Amino acid sequence: MLQTLLFILTVVQMTDCYGFVNPNELTNEPTNFSMITVKDNFTEEAGLCIRVFCFFTVPQSVSEPIERTWFKGDPQNPTVEVPWASFAIHFHGDERECSFMLTNLVQGESDGEYRLKLKWDQEKVYIFPQTVKIAVKELNQKPTINVPQLTAGEKAEISCKVPGDCINTLADIVWTGIEPDEIKRVASAVPGSEHQYSVLIFHPEPEHHNTKLTCTVIFQKSIQTESTVILKVRNAPKILNSSCCLVWGDELICMCVSSGVPLPQIHWTILDSEYYSIASAKNTSSSITVSIASFRNLKATIECVSKNPIGMAEMEIQVHNHAEKPKVSWSLSTPWIFFTLSVVVNVIFISCLTVILRREKLKKPNNDNHVYMTPMKREESVYETVQMSSERS
Repeated sequence: MLQTLLFILTVVQMTDCYGFVNPNELTNEPTNFSMITVKDNFTEEAGLCIRVFCFFTVPQSVSEPIERTWFKGDPQNPTVEVPWASFAIHFHGDERECSFMLTNLVQGESDGEYRLKLKWDQEKVYIFPQTVKIAVKELNQKPTINVPQLTAGEKAEISCKVPGDCINTLADIVWTGIEPDEIKRVASAVPGSEHQYSVLIFHPEPEHHNTKLTCTVIFQKSIQTESTVILKVRNAPKILNSSCCLVWGDELICMCVSSGVPLPQIHWTILDSEYYSIASAKNTSSSITVSIASFRNLKATIECVSKNPIGMAEMEIQVHNHAEKPKVSWSLSTPWIFFTLSVVVNVIFISCLTVILRREKLKKPNNDNHVYMTPMKREESVYETVQMSSERS
């Protein structure tokens, strides 16, 4: 009898050492351990996190409290142990939650197969045979920047969402491109998902238009990802000082230049006058031409009006002293005058250049002929001297 009891105790101790205990082996009660609603494989990027949703059931003989731990490696000497986490998910009947979460994933360290271990009554342990395989790959996700409609002078909040669906308090978020009034971190959560943001608060000005703004997120001091946006700042029109009016012959020519976002439209208060406008990437220019006869009935200033959906700008442009009237009987518009002058200057330049080149060519000596003729003349002179000497003798 004593030997039988010793044998039974030995078997129980051996089963405990291997980590598999069936409490119903001795009581003949049925065991009903089962793990349900769990995926076998998860893949996520470095620096982020993984949520594993899990439920299990136990026999009635297994009572709370039940310690739940996920581990990787040897059950007796695990390399990683992760406690279970409750995600506040509803379950039914005898189901118990065994979810867990891995944060700050690292390639080569977080990868592997994880198993669930239960422990109750201090000494009793059960390890489920199912495994959950975790794979970690390189970080490719980028922050998400949300830019509202920006208007110069009005307070604006630009948000940058951290990649992933877990709040990571260790992640560094850096803004570059503009000087903010304030930066704050906020978070939002829904069942099974959390999002972390950095919010940049500032008052945009016209000079912020087309500025590059970058949000950089750094995980574990070394894993970083970033996104960049170009800011579009709406602003009311502004008439530039380059606007002017000038009398040329029998015409008054005015130019009005205005900037703004969106590009403004320009109108003149002079009625029954033709004008045209040209829009560029930065401003709008408008020109108007008025006959002097009509201008004599007006004031010495011309009003330019610039409008866009944000606002309106007005300027009284001073008319400069009248330019001397051309002696010719007809008047030329400014573009034709510049074109004519350009043609005349080019013709004169080409003619002068041609004359200079010809003169240089005529002045240039023929070096080859000079070298060749010199010996010939010397030889002829010697021959004539010899001949004269022979005649005298």
